[in-house]
Amino acid sequence: MMTCNGRRGSRRLLARSCVWAVLLAVAPSYIHAQTTAEPAVTTQARPTQGSTEIDLFMERVLDNRDASWRRLGDFILRETETFTFEAPLGIPLSGFRREYEWYIRDDVVVRSPVRFDGVDLDEQTRGEYEEDWLRQEQRRRGRRDNRRRTMSRRDTEDNVAIAIERSWGGEVSESLRDRIAADADLIGDDHAAITLNTGAILDELGGVEGVGFGAAAAHTHDLFVMLETDRLSTTEVGRALRRPLASLVDRIDLAETDEVAQLVELAELGARFALDARDVGPYVDRAARRLEEQGQASEATRLDEIRSGLVTRAVSEGEAGDTDDGVLLDAARLEPRFISESYFMEFTFEPGNYYFVGRETLAGREVVKIEYYPTDFFDDGPDSGDSDLDDRIERGFNKTSLVTLWIDPDVHQIVKYTFDNTGLDFLPGRWLLRVGDLEASMEMGQPIGDVWLPVQMTVSGSATTALGDFDVAFTRQFSDYREARTSGRLVDVGAPR
Repeated sequence: MMTCNGRRGSRRLLARSCVWAVLLAVAPSYIHAQTTAEPAVTTQARPTQGSTEIDLFMERVLDNRDASWRRLGDFILRETETFTFEAPLGIPLSGFRREYEWYIRDDVVVRSPVRFDGVDLDEQTRGEYEEDWLRQEQRRRGRRDNRRRTMSRRDTEDNVAIAIERSWGGEVSESLRDRIAADADLIGDDHAAITLNTGAILDELGGVEGVGFGAAAAHTHDLFVMLETDRLSTTEVGRALRRPLASLVDRIDLAETDEVAQLVELAELGARFALDARDVGPYVDRAARRLEEQGQASEATRLDEIRSGLVTRAVSEGEAGDTDDGVLLDAARLEPRFISESYFMEFTFEPGNYYFVGRETLAGREVVKIEYYPTDFFDDGPDSGDSDLDDRIERGFNKTSLVTLWIDPDVHQIVKYTFDNTGLDFLPGRWLLRVGDLEASMEMGQPIGDVWLPVQMTVSGSATTALGDFDVAFTRQFSDYREARTSGRLVDVGAPR
């Protein structure tokens, strides 16, 4: 089965999985055809733009990318998965059409096969597939499985609302309370769930201006308390830090001397607890530059030292990104796999690489259109052990790629994205085979209320040989969403004997 899912450890999903799928399908001998001099890379003309508020906006969007589904209760849907491989003149060479149902079983969203290429599957085959799926999901749950609570969502939400008002001094929206309550039910810890959502709470309460720089830094510091007491994982804390750190750095001009020291301490804790340099490093660097502009040279120098240490450790340890902790973040929220797989291109936050294009209407909602020109999207990280050929291909993809994002600004939610790469002259072996356009897209809709959920994802590519053009396309369509309901009726069986 062809899949196009992956997270941080799959920066080159399209470069490796999808591109090589096109190449291997058309010409198995292609890979070793040429490994000599690196051809010139034809780059797209990229706009120039200074760092603006769009960076902070995009940081919030990327932090919030998979939270929409949690506003719902249990739901079920249908999926159709197709793969086509066509020779010149549209002659089909290979392909399949598979249909699935997604439903709740043992408190897990299970994918159940229904029909392959028009043939209904028997119950035994379906059962074996479902059992294997359940085993995989149980592994995803990891340590969280034994910490779940049976308290009602409403009771948890009430407790969360009281705790936030006491510690933050304000109220947050019902949708955010529900999101935190869902985390609390699954993590088994109200305080940890509230702390995990520090960035979202900070935004709703007016940002650093509304809360105060010192208070915002203090609440962010609580993430390390959760980490030290093993109530959150390293990856959970690293990802949860990004949003409040972005807000703190953006308004560092509001910080008093002792509050700047709080920010420096956050950076020091990130280094001490060995957080991923990609989660912390960009903000430490931006803070150092801002402090330099304000004439605070000693604090800027200290932040530069911390960032240098983070990078050095990442290189020495060969930090590739996927760890057991990385699985726990999804497990804590029990994200249905079709949600995470729809975001198979995990965009990293790259300040200065986002450009506002305009506004459009999608599914009846006004959305903003953003162009993203990546610089290290396909990199696996420092010291990844790739060959020279792999490195050349990565650099080529980074230089010739364009990602277009459509975002609902009210909820900071990506509702559609497209990936385009048309400058593939850097690939070797063009005397044997020329790879044409490579495209990928994901689109969401609102099939249940105002919640954005995946509707379709597509990956396609083409290649030209002496025989003509070959085309490959892989599509997943999600439809017939409906909320899961249980029902029953009472039957009078008479008095007990």
